[in-house]
Amino acid sequence: MIYFYSGTPGSGKSYHVAKDIYFQLNHGKNVIANFDINYDLIKAKKKGYFFYKDNFDLTVDWLLDFSRLCHRRDKRGKIIEGQTWLVIDECQLIFNCRSWNDRSRQQWANFFTQHRKYGYHIILISLVDRLVDRQIRSLIEYEYRHRKINNFGMVGFFLGLFSLGHPLFISVEYWYGVKEKCGTSFFYGRKKYYRMYDSYKLFDEGTQGG
Repeated sequence: MIYFYSGTPGSGKSYHVAKDIYFQLNHGKNVIANFDINYDLIKAKKKGYFFYKDNFDLTVDWLLDFSRLCHRRDKRGKIIEGQTWLVIDECQLIFNCRSWNDRSRQQWANFFTQHRKYGYHIILISLVDRLVDRQIRSLIEYEYRHRKINNFGMVGFFLGLFSLGHPLFISVEYWYGVKEKCGTSFFYGRKKYYRMYDSYKLFDEGTQGG
């Protein structure tokens, strides 16, 4: 699956992905991301492995090599699906519309088309989908739009009282291809997940040749 997390700064999208990473690592799944995390927070005995690759080192060739060397196969020799989560924050820096003809763009499009065969699930993160090249957007399956409820005027203030002072967020799930609403979830901020990674990290803009 390819998921897209959108929302303005402070809307909870980074917090949401931190929870997802924490959950997947604690359940033995691997995570590859273009940002570092506090791996020491993962306490499970059989936790998954985390790999940090910056935007210039995160290439399709590297991901294919990782799949061939590290992913388990079934009795028929096929790679088992969903072994590793690939998380790309500020993905528009790699897949922006201005560099649609970059020589690595077709490699990425081919990889995203076949990512399940290589054992990956993918989370792309950006402010809005319009910042991302149409070739990549067309492969997104579900979008999660995030908002911070505490910012919704008096209604947000009173709803925030029920979260005992914690930030309160809402995530609305859409089936991306037809923009059909699939569900809504509420969650409040906890320090454990805020400590997973620095959402203020600056990313280098640029693309790769791999």
